Amino acid sequence: MREAPVLPNYVELARVFEKIMPNSNVAQIHGLLCGAICAKGGADIEMAKLFPLAKKSKKALTLLDQMYESSYHELSEFSFQFSLILPTDSVDINTRAESLGLWCQGFLTGLGQVPATEVSEEVNEALEDMMEISKINFGDIATNDEDETAYFELVEYVRLSILMIFHELKKDTQVTTHNDTPSIH
Repeated sequence: MREAPVLPNYVELARVFEKIMPNSNVAQIHGLLCGAICAKGGADIEMAKLFPLAKKSKKALTLLDQMYESSYHELSEFSFQFSLILPTDSVDINTRAESLGLWCQGFLTGLGQVPATEVSEEVNEALEDMMEISKINFGDIATNDEDETAYFELVEYVRLSILMIFHELKKDTQVTTHNDTPSIH
């Protein structure tokens, strides 16, 4: 098993992307990338097409490639090390919850770039849950152990759901490729 490249950290990414995509959120960018990875079954993604503004910065394209390599590797290896790029626990819970919601929005957008295919009931339920998480009302979350636990559980749920979604869609992509017949979209 080949070792995956390490995901860049949230702060480093925010610093680079803030300059070229000022209204972007790092979590949303990573979610969009992971959605595209799942939608394409891991096929190479042209970063400049997915993130046109990133063409302005070689550093941004390098970081996007690094995010792709790391995320794809962890997803394809069904690695429980797969992580979402989110702010660290030292950041207030409202900001972290907002970022989780934006990650889910990005993921759903990235996944939606490919025509729909039939998915299992479990995947459909996970996608519906992510739609709800993307609407999270982050402004009134209290900083207490109960809300911290709930946030942690949501992150874990999303993380494991992404692994499930990737493997189901990749399996569908492989069946299509081996049969030389297009899948139903």
